[in-house]
Amino acid sequence: MPIQLIHVIREITDTVSFDNRRKAQAFCADIDHYQTTHWEPNTDIIESEDEVIIKIEMAGVKHGDVSVKVRNGKLLICGERREKLPHRPVSFHQLEISYGMFEKAIVIPEILEHNNISATLGEGILEIVISKKSDIVEIPIHDRHGVDANR
Repeated sequence: MPIQLIHVIREITDTVSFDNRRKAQAFCADIDHYQTTHWEPNTDIIESEDEVIIKIEMAGVKHGDVSVKVRNGKLLICGERREKLPHRPVSFHQLEISYGMFEKAIVIPEILEHNNISATLGEGILEIVISKKSDIVEIPIHDRHGVDANR
């Protein structure tokens, strides 16, 4: 009996277009307003003496479909994993991979917020490295005419 019920549910969901099932999603265009997303990628955070490494599982996410920003003490990672469906009728037997928009916010200490941060996407992993070394930045002082007064 339960197998028949599953089969009926699958028949109903297979007939609904995939785009219609996702209308409630939101893209993270305005990062000040976090909205409900379809899924959240798995994350590892590792700290060494010199840096903090954040690894985020991004299998199937293209380079142009993900962005990384720092705002108000948060590292904001958002984007989309797009699903490629066949152009012919199919039956779903198991669906465990999440697709659609995602957004992840990771709080970082203020002391790291303005340090050197780099991001690399490869082999299904987004790796963000935050340096723990904060270099002193010397800011040149100009006179009113734009000439460096320290010369």
